[in-house]
Amino acid sequence: MQDDDAMKNIMIVDNDLGFIFWLGAALIGAGYQAWPAASRSEAISLASRKPLARLDLLIVNVSLPGASNLVAHFRRTQSQLKVMAFGPQGKTLHGVKPWQPTPGLSDESARDEWLRAVKQVSGKRTRAA
Repeated sequence: MQDDDAMKNIMIVDNDLGFIFWLGAALIGAGYQAWPAASRSEAISLASRKPLARLDLLIVNVSLPGASNLVAHFRRTQSQLKVMAFGPQGKTLHGVKPWQPTPGLSDESARDEWLRAVKQVSGKRTRAA
């Protein structure tokens, strides 16, 4: 049985394919639906597909070409969308300050840090152990 929070649709947009598939696998393992996209146009095309009628969280690299336009597009079409930006400090996307993962973490620690950040931004409730 799945709880209501477990199947949030999360799109990851970055031109680093290894990263988006790594993060996507971590999100799927945590009970989310992950949708990887390597560009603005791929993200818009993916979002127009029937299984992804509603996007709950957009994770986007602020340095990606067209990132600002992508966020604006999704905010127009999906009013409840939450955005998690990551990348260099000093850049924002429509008021979203980029989150910076801790450098040099092990793969497992980095995954756990990303999942905590996603839970915080998405509002997913965590269960007590």
